[in-house]
Amino acid sequence: GDYTRNTGVERINPKAITHIPTFTSNIESLIKIAGMGVHSHDELSSQYNVRGGNYDENLIYLNGSEVNRPFLIRSGQQEGLSFINPDLVSSVNFSSGGFNAQYGDKMSSVLDVKYKTPIHFGGSFYGSLLGAGGHLEGASKNQKFSYLFGVRYQSNAYLIKQMQTEGESRPNATDIQLMLNYTPNEKWKLSLFGNYALNKYILIPTSRETTFGTINNAKRLRIYFDGQEVDAYQTVFTSLISSYTINKDNNLQFIV
Repeated sequence: GDYTRNTGVERINPKAITHIPTFTSNIESLIKIAGMGVHSHDELSSQYNVRGGNYDENLIYLNGSEVNRPFLIRSGQQEGLSFINPDLVSSVNFSSGGFNAQYGDKMSSVLDVKYKTPIHFGGSFYGSLLGAGGHLEGASKNQKFSYLFGVRYQSNAYLIKQMQTEGESRPNATDIQLMLNYTPNEKWKLSLFGNYALNKYILIPTSRETTFGTINNAKRLRIYFDGQEVDAYQTVFTSLISSYTINKDNNLQFIV
């Protein structure tokens, strides 16, 4: 829906994500540079806190349904893709406080994202040293059925190899999303969403060399490592939304 300033919700242009020079093209990057009391201490992470709150006090809504954030690795260079796929987004609304009661009971903020409802066939593809991805969208001739499909792959191995810790590093994240919309008539709409996410982080460090001190008193510390770190998180998320419009002032939603 349309939001005005007195609702406490600000509209953010999702197309700007393609022009931001960040390592991770996450929608959350738009939130961080927009101000509104949002802070983040790591450019490789999609996490943020608002007005000094906790990272877990931020609500995420997708097409009107609250999203329970997947149990993914959440520590800077270990972190992979965020939940939201920028290729599928049509609108982003964000509130850092003073939002309506419809948005649950968390303290800090609301990130309300709506995915596209396609009207014709289309798609995109991208690739870089850090990963690749693409999406497909389309609709039936009578516009009653539409679909959105997106795939993303990301690996920060190239970045981590440039850091001070030497060794073998193989981080990667894969994300697959599918949204199906069906509108039997003008008042009733069904929407099925599915998400599969797999984050892996493998690090076998050998040594690390750190320099510190002043120009007149420079020091160098060399550390040797033994052992390895292996993390793997796999998440499946599915939601079904049935929406029925009684009139312009009343709309019923059933969400599973």
